[in-house]
Amino acid sequence: MTTQTLPIATTPRLAQWARSPWVGLVAATLFWSGNFVIGRSLRGQIDPLALNFWRWLIAAVVLGPFVWRAFAQQWPTLRRHWKYVGVLGLTGLAVPHACSYEALRTTTAVNALLLLNMIPVVVALGAWRFLGQQIRPLQWCGIGVCLAGAASILVRWDWAALTHLQFHPGDLWMLPAVLTASAHTLLLKRTPAGVTQGPLLLASMFAALLLMAPAVMWAGVGTLDAVANVWPAALYIGVFASAAAFLLWNRGVVAVGAERAAPLMYLMPVYASVLSAMFIGERVQPYQMAGGALVLAGLWMARARKGR
Repeated sequence: MTTQTLPIATTPRLAQWARSPWVGLVAATLFWSGNFVIGRSLRGQIDPLALNFWRWLIAAVVLGPFVWRAFAQQWPTLRRHWKYVGVLGLTGLAVPHACSYEALRTTTAVNALLLLNMIPVVVALGAWRFLGQQIRPLQWCGIGVCLAGAASILVRWDWAALTHLQFHPGDLWMLPAVLTASAHTLLLKRTPAGVTQGPLLLASMFAALLLMAPAVMWAGVGTLDAVANVWPAALYIGVFASAAAFLLWNRGVVAVGAERAAPLMYLMPVYASVLSAMFIGERVQPYQMAGGALVLAGLWMARARKGR
């Protein structure tokens, strides 16, 4: 009796799924969730500016070999648009993450995440006001549902907690983080013709490092001793939460649009619940499951387009 091997018809479909920009966007928010948890745990152990500087230095070293050939080919175009590259490095890498790390030193996680969750709202408004992109009512409803789901997880469905929020000095540091990160997301739609996301990200890293270098040297916080005790965390942040996450995110934003990609950031509180259950031993609570359901429902609404 002859045994026949059936062809695996799902392999091309699996490969297509893996290349989907939505998969990349979801993975990017997962990596960023880990970055937030690690950044919170490192408060007091390393200066925020030094952590951000080493983060992008590691990311540039990791990403460089993969995109260097394309970077060299696209360098003439990148050089002509050096102002655009510099603004991307400032708004996407240098300012928002340094501000976030500084904020986590003095503010609570609840306050920081609630403010961070305003990014999709700011992006949607910016896309409507400056890019002329129409935001359908269903998408606005989806953003609202996402925000409600994320907030419900953060306050554990105890809505009275919102009335007791107190502003800390770190809260003010989150404001420039939100505004610059939103501007960066919108600016990605203005990528010059002939420039791909890998070389553009590497150029943005170089720009951010050049912009941060004077402040790091003046403060004297960028030495190897500053990161000697936090190398594992710095490597994770540099490799996964920086090089991989931003490459996936930038590619996804260009493919699906800033206003549809930004609400995926509301997955971060859901990831935090799952990661806590896996690595800390905390059980997933009913309020986390209910909040996660709201987030997923809002994401479905926010990514809907006419005719779909």
